[in-house]
Amino acid sequence: MAIRTAFKTEMLAMDDHAMAMADLAGGAIQRAVEALEAHDLDAARAVIADDERINQLWIRVERETMEIIARQQPMASDLREILAVSAIATDLERIGDHAKSVSRAVLALDRAPDPDLLVNILRMAELMRSLLAAEMAAFAHRDAEAARVVAARDNEIDDLYSGIYHSLIAAMMSRGPQAIQDISRLLWVAKSIERAGDHVTNIGERIVFLVTGELTELNG
Repeated sequence: MAIRTAFKTEMLAMDDHAMAMADLAGGAIQRAVEALEAHDLDAARAVIADDERINQLWIRVERETMEIIARQQPMASDLREILAVSAIATDLERIGDHAKSVSRAVLALDRAPDPDLLVNILRMAELMRSLLAAEMAAFAHRDAEAARVVAARDNEIDDLYSGIYHSLIAAMMSRGPQAIQDISRLLWVAKSIERAGDHVTNIGERIVFLVTGELTELNG
């Protein structure tokens, strides 16, 4: 009984660290696109610097994963939970990296982007953040069906990205060589947010695995 109590306590700590990572990663995406919109270089630098907080939590979860396996000798279902949480933490760390990529693009821009070119990029970032929050709610409640439903909405991010890509290429062609560099950086921003959305889908897959033991590709 004492071993099971210790295991549950340690798993709750891992869950808490994953939830904290999600808050930081989602916030980093928001702050990065706000820095982009305002061309706020100090804010962009702060996002890059603060990524270390996400990294340190990820390292902590990885260390906890190894320690729990070594100490508790978990049963199959327990091991599944440990591995799922560890994988979720890795996807959250990657989302933080994409926020950092957006911020680096901000630093490379000479000026604030044309608001007309940003509308759907901002929309895509907000959608990605809302899906991340919904997936983490599914994680907290161990709700596999909710995780599936949220992951299916990644198509919305993909559709927005496709539209953004084509509109930015059209803008690049119509505005001439002087616009190519800045618009290419916006393309990188859009791709970074789209890839962050892919990691949200991965989180949904980990939740389904955690709850059901089923390894499945969602929204493939």
